[in-house]
Amino acid sequence: MKKNYLKMILIPCALIVSAGISTAQVAELDACPTFNLSKNEKPNAMWSVVFNYDLVASTGANGNTGVCFVNNEFWVSKWQNDTISILNATGGFVQKIQVPGVYGTRSLTYDGSKIYAGVNTSMVQIIDPGTKTTSGTITAPITNVRSLTYDATANGGAGGFWGSSWGTDIVQFSKTGTTLNTLWSADHLLTGMYGTAYDGTSPGGPFLWVFDQASSIAKSDIVQINATTGFPMNVMHDVMSDVGATANDTSGLAGGLFFTTLNSVPTLMGVLQGRPTDRLFGYEINTTGIGENEALVGSVTVFPNPVVDFANIKVDRKNSNPATLEIIDMVGKVVYETSTVGANNYFNLSKYESGLYFARYTCNGQSYTTKLVKE
Repeated sequence: MKKNYLKMILIPCALIVSAGISTAQVAELDACPTFNLSKNEKPNAMWSVVFNYDLVASTGANGNTGVCFVNNEFWVSKWQNDTISILNATGGFVQKIQVPGVYGTRSLTYDGSKIYAGVNTSMVQIIDPGTKTTSGTITAPITNVRSLTYDATANGGAGGFWGSSWGTDIVQFSKTGTTLNTLWSADHLLTGMYGTAYDGTSPGGPFLWVFDQASSIAKSDIVQINATTGFPMNVMHDVMSDVGATANDTSGLAGGLFFTTLNSVPTLMGVLQGRPTDRLFGYEINTTGIGENEALVGSVTVFPNPVVDFANIKVDRKNSNPATLEIIDMVGKVVYETSTVGANNYFNLSKYESGLYFARYTCNGQSYTTKLVKE
């Protein structure tokens, strides 16, 4: 039933635009079918911001999405044209380039030698960063590669990629385009995936960090996925809560993502499609903080899901501290809220309208969100 529901919500991409947003601004956003431009929810303080650069100041305009870090420089692409901006390590402008044959790049990734561009087709473009020209293509087993990340451990150490688009399966494939593994959409339950970054460094991994436009009402959530099982790890961070808020952005959408080590620090960097300014950001991956988060709650699940009448929102608690449990609809309205100290929380949802909801559990200042489907 999960797969049927996902197929139902993956409707053709359309923009739902709030009043007062100009046509020019909308054209600079690459948005999933479920996006809106509403102010996002309260902060989820969790990670340390390493940098937060204004991409309008650096590149001259919004519309930035893909990012990777190569030879101590940022490569930042625009999704609606052929421009790639190269910035120095402090976010300053170096140059703009057009790589012949490369257009509409959503995601960039790097294997230590070549850059690979996901351009929303099945063809992954290979770029030589020295000559700034293409050196070949890979036909991916995905119709539209929007999200792309390199995995050095794939294919027995020969290297490969993880790719996806919006709400598809996340497919691992080789450098020749052969499918190696699949993380099913019915398991990860993400429907607005944009950027993805492979993390083989953090304890308990390997992980995929997915920048998603539909995990919550925030539209700019980084979600941690177990790269072996494909299941979410109950670690989620709203980029608008700190990167966007500090820059006075009033709205933001998920963009590209890239994982690397800067000055011996594991760093997750990405592009927030923000308004009024796109942001190039970096987070120090605080593995201690993540560990503490997981120590409080192992998982939050809804059973049955989809729900007809009654559901149990079960929390795998590690303590009995006071907590809040909320049910939130798709426009961000809290339709139910209660205090709880228990693991099993039963609800009668028979009077709720059919559709997608979010169950949010908050304890000790940390929030955990899972999806709930009402039939």
